Amino acid sequence: MKDGILRVWDINREKVIRSAATDSQICSLLWLPQTSELITGQGLPGNQMKIWKYPMLINSSELHGKYFSHEGRVLHIALSPDQSRLFSVAADGIACLWKRHKSGES
Repeated sequence: MKDGILRVWDINREKVIRSAATDSQICSLLWLPQTSELITGQGLPGNQMKIWKYPMLINSSELHGKYFSHEGRVLHIALSPDQSRLFSVAADGIACLWKRHKSGES
């Protein structure tokens, strides 16, 4: 496992603005423009996706199915054009389609 730190950089000043421990290797990353959130696709030990509120990098939730979760590291995450669904592909050979819920929605 690498260091497992999510970092946001100011590339002009070459300095880290914010960082957060993910407790896992980061294998993929996606920006959610409507909600100003980042999603990390992660590897060992959890093989999950986590949602991070930006700019504070607070872990607001984890994505896993009621009956299913990835068994391999999440290698790719994509967002549908209307931003209502996420697509993930993992090293376990499984692709998942996830429905996004808005804040306050269960």
